[in-house]
Amino acid sequence: MKAPLRLPGVRRIIHRRRLASTQTLARRLADEGAPAWTLVWADRQTRGRGRMDRRWSSAEGGLYFSLILRPRVAPAELARMSVQAGRACARTLGKLSGLRMRVKLPNDVLAVPPGQTRPSKLCGILIEASGTQHELHWMVIGIGVNVNNPVPASMPEAAFPPASIRGLTGRQMDVRSVLRSLVAALTAMWGKC
Repeated sequence: MKAPLRLPGVRRIIHRRRLASTQTLARRLADEGAPAWTLVWADRQTRGRGRMDRRWSSAEGGLYFSLILRPRVAPAELARMSVQAGRACARTLGKLSGLRMRVKLPNDVLAVPPGQTRPSKLCGILIEASGTQHELHWMVIGIGVNVNNPVPASMPEAAFPPASIRGLTGRQMDVRSVLRSLVAALTAMWGKC
């Protein structure tokens, strides 16, 4: 049995082997007053989703988490924070995997496999928030990363086929280490949110 995970800066970790959606649970907890830096993490999601309610395949072996923040910023700042999150994820995943990464705005992190020019989608980011026209009450950032999980076959019209770090590098990665590194990057950037 693995030791409980500790993540510096994170106040509370809710880990489930299987969950419909980390984003849905985190949103509910945020509405109920959960503190900033509450993290919801699942080994597998049955109804993972991205922007515009697009389905995110969430098989075991991937990383799926949502983080509650309570930033003191105007709602207009959400777009900037989304870009920051994408860049932080791309840098972190690039260092961990050795793959060349790029961000496709507003919310995708793409990997360029060695010897290829066509990128593959490795990570998706979803930011949702609640507040007024002038202030946020909460923000939930959901991140899904294809680490060791099998990815679904790409649709012919997909601009960027899905891929996993393992599929592109041939190396199995420790999902907990990937989570720790991504949360450290977000904490370094937004530690006071």
